[in-house]
Amino acid sequence: MASKMWGVKLAMLVLGLLVLVPESTQLNVDHPLFSVVQRINIESGPFLGLVISSGRDEKFLKNSTYFTPHQSVPSLTISGRKYSIGKFNDVPAIYVIAGEPLANVGVTVQILIDTFRISGIINYGASATVSNKIFITDVLVPTQVAYTGSWTWQKYESEEDKSMMAAKSLNFGDYNLPEAGANALASIEYQSTPIYTPTSSKQKKALFINVHSDWVKLASEINYSERPTVHIGPDVKIGSADVYLLNDAYAKALNTILGVSAVETESAAVVTTAIANGVPHIVFRGASNRPGSPSEKRLSEVTAKNVLKTVAKFVDAAYPIAIKNYARPY
Repeated sequence: MASKMWGVKLAMLVLGLLVLVPESTQLNVDHPLFSVVQRINIESGPFLGLVISSGRDEKFLKNSTYFTPHQSVPSLTISGRKYSIGKFNDVPAIYVIAGEPLANVGVTVQILIDTFRISGIINYGASATVSNKIFITDVLVPTQVAYTGSWTWQKYESEEDKSMMAAKSLNFGDYNLPEAGANALASIEYQSTPIYTPTSSKQKKALFINVHSDWVKLASEINYSERPTVHIGPDVKIGSADVYLLNDAYAKALNTILGVSAVETESAAVVTTAIANGVPHIVFRGASNRPGSPSEKRLSEVTAKNVLKTVAKFVDAAYPIAIKNYARPY
């Protein structure tokens, strides 16, 4: 009788553990980190996901008072990506460097979401300002991001090329020197991006992709200090592409044609991956340089500190409200 009761208790214990296993954990049971990830998720999650741009951002984060590593499991390496576990301003958090190019960024974020219990994602790092209204060391919180590296490149003197005077297209001849004119490079038309969602196989397409509007609204309601200057609003847009932009003429074209305020190499991949998984998210970018102008190390470091300070203020002031309103089921 005692053995039967023990068997029943054991079965109930196993069933209880299965219920506790987060649905977000996609590691195979044979994966060497499976049990470790399960324990971390159950004991410490859910987590704020911090997707950061570079090793410099990691250095400032580690040297700050904002992040405290997990005592027993400070990091896990999964598919070559290092996921650092701990707390950001007392909020359970996991940070990872985004990587490059954009395809790798999307994979990094998907692994983060699949492996850990993630309640929301903050992407932050550097960018290049292409707007006369955004100055070096300023911080941007975009309402929209766009893939600016997705083109249809028209054939020279084709009907499509001749009609490329429409908006959202770039005519290379407009930038001939000393005078504008015809150019064998013809023109390019910026392409819309498919936007996947968790619940529908129907894809919407858009050139500009909306960042989670409620989180952006929460960020806009924070009382920031005079320094750094934080730009939030419907006219704050960012372009992402696998291009490190040094050409001032193309920077001006992006601002004029598409209305973007800054460019970088990752946020569009972060945002589209978050949307596809139904994860709330927000983007913070510091303006660390301007295409065509030399980058100053001191100003770049000030920018990195400014964007980290702004993220910390969002986590302190708005994140508890964001999680209360948008807690994800697991």
